[in-house]
Amino acid sequence: MTDVLTLPLWVAFVVAAVAAATLPRRPGHALAVALTLVTVPWAFALPAGTVLSVAPLGFEQVLLRVDGLTRPVAALFGFVAAANVLYGYATGADGRQTAYALCYMGAGVAAVVAGDWLTLLVAWELLAVASTVLVWHHGGEAVRVAFRYAVYHLLGGAFLVAGVALQFTATGTFLYGDGFTPGLPTALALVGVSVNLGVVGLHAWLSETYPVPHVAASVVLAGFTTKVAVYVLARVVPDGSVVVAWLGAVMILYGVTQAVLQTDLRRLLSYHIVSQVGYMVVAVGIGTAAGLTGAFAHLTAHVLYKGLLFMVAGAIVIRTGEESLKRLGGLARRMPLTFATFLVAALAIAGFPGFSGFVSKGLVTKAVESAGTGVALGPLGGDLLWWALVAGSVGTVLSFAKFGYYAFVRAAPARVPVARAPRTLSVSLVVVAVPCVLFGVFPTAFLGLFAGDPGSFEPYAASELTKALAATAVGVVGFVVLRGPIARLPAVDVDRVLHPAAARVATATAASFVRVGDAASARGAALSAHLGSLAGRDERVDTSLHAALWALALTTALALLAAALA
Repeated sequence: MTDVLTLPLWVAFVVAAVAAATLPRRPGHALAVALTLVTVPWAFALPAGTVLSVAPLGFEQVLLRVDGLTRPVAALFGFVAAANVLYGYATGADGRQTAYALCYMGAGVAAVVAGDWLTLLVAWELLAVASTVLVWHHGGEAVRVAFRYAVYHLLGGAFLVAGVALQFTATGTFLYGDGFTPGLPTALALVGVSVNLGVVGLHAWLSETYPVPHVAASVVLAGFTTKVAVYVLARVVPDGSVVVAWLGAVMILYGVTQAVLQTDLRRLLSYHIVSQVGYMVVAVGIGTAAGLTGAFAHLTAHVLYKGLLFMVAGAIVIRTGEESLKRLGGLARRMPLTFATFLVAALAIAGFPGFSGFVSKGLVTKAVESAGTGVALGPLGGDLLWWALVAGSVGTVLSFAKFGYYAFVRAAPARVPVARAPRTLSVSLVVVAVPCVLFGVFPTAFLGLFAGDPGSFEPYAASELTKALAATAVGVVGFVVLRGPIARLPAVDVDRVLHPAAARVATATAASFVRVGDAASARGAALSAHLGSLAGRDERVDTSLHAALWALALTTALALLAAALA
């Protein structure tokens, strides 16, 4: 029998999801926090090279593979999942929403620790399904955007499936090798992964979805889909790709430009996901050891500071009822802890010295400077990529100067009541803020977590400090100069202006699916009530029946897993 320690880490998420769905709210969330948090030491306790293989279909599948890429990302996901569950409890998420979130986050962990393409595909599709249900659970407008989200991700998944099928045809195995077979398999896989990355042109699902559901769901979504895609991108093109590098540069510039124009808190942050993931895509695309380290260091820093920023935005929404920067102001005095944690996250994403983003973004920039030994970028390619990174950094400073000024610093245009914060909300903000600082203060330990090689990069060298401080200064001055014109811009859904036909088709498609879904839900409810009446019981047994079904599902899954591992 396989040692318990070598079970896939996602087992803890399955048990946590059942606990959240079936136990009373407080103990269910507490147990879920503990179960997800234990995966952090669990990931580091597994020796490098650990593999858990099964062959249920006659060929080898690897449910768990521990190496320099999987270990830090799996541990990060465990820590962030625990913080997300705590935040969900603090912001009123019900047990069912938390269970859906845990299924989604568990699918992300399963994708990262998988050691073959078939297992990855299963986790990839579960990630799409669970995130759709998580958004849909909020109801109202979230139902429409959930269907749009599903359409995008199912299409992207189809491309990835096609690429994996061709890869299997070419190699005769689903096991990871040295990337994908060149040509059509790689092209199809890159299209599929690009959807989840939020590559410009395939990104509308992100900016449309993340501002809509419950604030705790937005926090969860911000940390997993695009980051799992970065991990898979590194598996698909381990030696880099000039096309990938330039796609990342476009993401940086487009995302930060649109973020500057937003007034909705979560929409601004959503566009910044596109921009910040662009840094990781560039780092993977240049195909160097330093680029690989920079990509995963920035992935880690981004998950933490962007999760914290979404937590801050959610705290503002929960405590004031407002989502628009135009109606906010003066919150620094009334929400001092929230303001302090916002400053930590904003300085981290801006790449200010002393914070995690300064280290990770600095390494990505340095890797691009010395990319001549990697992917051929052309005589000016490296310089142009470098300037794209710098422009993105300036735009990031500008947009978060805008966020901080309008939400926290300026006098409020109207008196906004601020509700009292529960202690668990404050704790969740501080817990995520701490590593944003620690990773900036101890850069050697931070970079030592990741595969690749940072080389001679010294984050606190005079040249690195000069670049970071210059970008910060230019961004702040840019906001002071442009504050008036930006304030006069109307709030416009940019993607609906750029892609009106696609927006109409997506809306019509979503509306038709909503009607089908509503009809199916009504039929399902009627059938459930009828079965309950046949059993001589009323609809009040629904909670117990739901708990029993969860328990049955868990028992079945664990029994199958045990049989496979025996």
